[in-house]
Amino acid sequence: MLGIHRLGAQGAGYYLADLARELPWAGDLRGGTAEWVGLAAAGLGVRGAVDPSRLQAVLDGRHPEADRRLRSDRASVLGFDLTFSAPKSVSVVFALGGPEVARRVLAAHQEGVRGAVGYVEAHALSSRRGSREQRVVVPATGLVAASFTHGVNRNLDPHLHTHVVAANLVHGLDGRWSACDQRGLFAHKRAAAAVYEAHLRAELSAHLGVAWDQGPGSRAEIAGVSPLLLGEFSSRSGDIRRHMAAWGSHSWRGAHVAWAATRLDKGAGATFAELSSQWARRAHALGSTHDELVASLGRRTAPRDMRYLDEHGFGAALSLAPDGAARRRDVVAAFSAAAVAGVPAQNVEQLVDLWVPPSPAGRAVGVAEDVHPLRRVVPGGHLLDALGPRPVDPVDHAVWREAAGVIDAYRSRWGVPQGIDALGAAAMPSGISSLPTPRLVDHLHAARSVEAARQRLGWHATRALEMGRSR
Repeated sequence: MLGIHRLGAQGAGYYLADLARELPWAGDLRGGTAEWVGLAAAGLGVRGAVDPSRLQAVLDGRHPEADRRLRSDRASVLGFDLTFSAPKSVSVVFALGGPEVARRVLAAHQEGVRGAVGYVEAHALSSRRGSREQRVVVPATGLVAASFTHGVNRNLDPHLHTHVVAANLVHGLDGRWSACDQRGLFAHKRAAAAVYEAHLRAELSAHLGVAWDQGPGSRAEIAGVSPLLLGEFSSRSGDIRRHMAAWGSHSWRGAHVAWAATRLDKGAGATFAELSSQWARRAHALGSTHDELVASLGRRTAPRDMRYLDEHGFGAALSLAPDGAARRRDVVAAFSAAAVAGVPAQNVEQLVDLWVPPSPAGRAVGVAEDVHPLRRVVPGGHLLDALGPRPVDPVDHAVWREAAGVIDAYRSRWGVPQGIDALGAAAMPSGISSLPTPRLVDHLHAARSVEAARQRLGWHATRALEMGRSR
């Protein structure tokens, strides 16, 4: 999940006051530091551990070294808190799986955050130039941000999350510094969240062998983690719901008021060892043990689920796109959600590029992305029948896409009606023997291409119907 909050008067000190002693960092004291992230941060010469004065400087719109103003002092928004939160089952495995498992989960979470930040920098970040009809959207080089990772919430429940505190300051490709066009951040929120979760799932599937459950309209959770544990370690959600019920509130604003009213002050930081003992006692009181939780690891999703997209999930995710059409960010969110066992962030980009090619010079960024009809990105039933669901691997996906192009080109040349099988063989009274010679030659060539693609994709059974031999 990704939450985006605008930062006003609240400065760097709030984030630097709590540097997450509860995280099981390996080998050193990285838990006592916050880190600079973002391509534009490196361009300003800030990297590594975060210095409070430099973070406050960039939030104020000033150069962290030269102390000169880079952004207008009229900006009321100092920056944005992009908060990436792991699914609750991931936080439970982090809490109860032991130090080595916790470190692996932490590493996967941070890699997912980095992948999502990379997506935001490439596609969501921009600034505006000009006014009224002359106003244009200019791509930016990257974020100036600091990353703060935590393992607990205010109730000391396991809650793995990272605050990416980004200054409202971007360097446009035209060479000018300015405030960012925040519309792009919010427009790409769902896509960035999906990229984070898909990368997290891919890492945990590969390194811990977990399987995933996903209900309609819900986030994917690790299979085998007890719902009782999810409820036990979601006390903040319970506090908010009880407050809303007591006040008869049902709106988003009411939820925010309940969140603020029930939020405890930060206590003294506890270590991972101290907290894991508390978490183990709470789990034991519910009848759950460490061994039972570890049994949910190493299950692995079925190989076919890992290799192919959930096409129903893809269509469901795209149904949330506005205007009955899709922008690139909608396709990113759909591909990420449809990869049941996850997909690395860089692979998401490659998959989407096969269906929505990047715009020239990367100009369609932020809210300026082009709109595409859904039929361009949603494969027809005849293609899924012939080739199966699309692969998650970009190389195999390109094979699928090329074979789909062969099928659609054949159908277009010979006027194969909608609703008929891929090459129209089933609609021929006498099979392909009734075809005129030019179409017969074309049919056999297309059928061979499709069969070769099917073999490459792991569908080894010959489709006799496509060759017209079923009659």
